[in-house]
Amino acid sequence: MKSELVSKAVEILQDAGFEVSDCSGARSCFDIIAKREEILLIKILTNIEGLTKYTSMELKDISDLVSGVPLVIGYSMKTARLSNGVVYGRYGIRIVNLDTFEDILNNRVPLVYSVRGNYCVNINSELLVQLRRKLGMTQEKLAVEIHVSKQSIYRYESSGSISIEIAERLMELLDRNIAIPNKPILERGNYKKSNRKMHRNLTNLEMIVMEDLENIGFSTLPTNAPFDIFAREKAEGGMLFTVVSNDGKRLGYRIELINAISELLGGYKICISERRDDNADVLVIKPKKLNEIQDSRELIDMIENF
Repeated sequence: MKSELVSKAVEILQDAGFEVSDCSGARSCFDIIAKREEILLIKILTNIEGLTKYTSMELKDISDLVSGVPLVIGYSMKTARLSNGVVYGRYGIRIVNLDTFEDILNNRVPLVYSVRGNYCVNINSELLVQLRRKLGMTQEKLAVEIHVSKQSIYRYESSGSISIEIAERLMELLDRNIAIPNKPILERGNYKKSNRKMHRNLTNLEMIVMEDLENIGFSTLPTNAPFDIFAREKAEGGMLFTVVSNDGKRLGYRIELINAISELLGGYKICISERRDDNADVLVIKPKKLNEIQDSRELIDMIENF
């Protein structure tokens, strides 16, 4: 099921003009990176109950590092399929199904969003006040007509958020569509950053590499991504996607991924390994060689001249 969802999501993105890298074969907090004007980091889940708080933090943090937008595409929630045209949420990340995702890419912004299992819409609160007054109704009278409390009407006219059932009653009474679309899903800043440093158990080799990169002028963070370490050159600001591994079985595939990711996002890439791969499209150097490098520019020059 997941592979089908990934394939369909990739197809939808490509049809919408995105460059796409499918990372679903790697251990990672995201399965797809896509770039058009915007950058999307997408996690694919057959059941969105599988999204953990920790994974969502990792996804938000990496998205922030590369100036991207985190998004989850799911199929079901518990035993029910996700509804078309509805934006769900978990841990501050937007979640949609494939059909809704395709609508979003075609500038059809969903009206409905889910809050703790309830479907809601945003309404034009100022228009609601104008229409109520035009009908000569007090808040109390309107509350009686649509079977809610006066306090609820006050809240609707203040916050502009309302359950879809009550919204339908309200718009039928007013004879006017006062629903407004959600905030643009693909814009940065429409999610809550975790404001925490990513943390995971590091191998001895990863700790050594992070220390060496820091010593020559990079800031570093370990990641749960196709790249083990995200580094940024302190002087020039260039991104460096780093694979750190001696696993010969998976090394070739992971090198292919960071090569694709760096081309997509415009950063540098490198592999630190005791293993040698003469056919790699990425510079592969041994930890001892990294330790001998004097500064970040020397390393960047090596990568550029590879």
